[in-house]
Amino acid sequence: MGKTEATEPAPTAWGDAEGRRRDILASAEKLIEEAGYSALTMRAIAAGAGVSSGTVYQYFGGKEDVFVALTARRLEDIQATLSEVDVKIGVAGVLREILPQVVELWRRLGRSAPQWEAKVLAGGRRSKGVTTSATVYQHTLTALVKTLREAAEAHGQALIEDPALAHWVWDALIGVADDLLLGGSRQDRIRPERLIAFATEAVERSVVAPN
Repeated sequence: MGKTEATEPAPTAWGDAEGRRRDILASAEKLIEEAGYSALTMRAIAAGAGVSSGTVYQYFGGKEDVFVALTARRLEDIQATLSEVDVKIGVAGVLREILPQVVELWRRLGRSAPQWEAKVLAGGRRSKGVTTSATVYQHTLTALVKTLREAAEAHGQALIEDPALAHWVWDALIGVADDLLLGGSRQDRIRPERLIAFATEAVERSVVAPN
């Protein structure tokens, strides 16, 4: 039996605006993953998506807005998981459930975030896209705390009431994601699953109020 040849994905049909937008974002995400934020130009995005630069500008005002859309899409995926997860698995279980998505977000986009912030946020630009990104991020933190609270209650626990809690949990997850990507803990022969179990259980202990 002959080897099956890989088929190229069908080109987006003319007039499929949502499909065209997906093509543009896929092109941009590939550029960032391969060469970082500095490689993100409207011309390069257009070439990867198989469209003209003018078409890209019909969807996005600039590369900063493209980056914001990519980040928002990943955050919305995490929100969807939080809305569907079985809270009976507990606080640590919920964290383990979303960690793969956090790792994927950090792998594809996280390394470019500081450069983007320096160019856009510190530079004073406040586009609609930047505002949207901040809103989606805040909604993600709100959904995270809500789900963790429900998971704690399912086990007869309660979360500590502190406005810093959501940011601490998110930063902890980013730290674990960074270690998993760089393999830092593996230098000491710590298996990824052991690190994940230890980290998520430690976060649970830090956010659950004592009885």
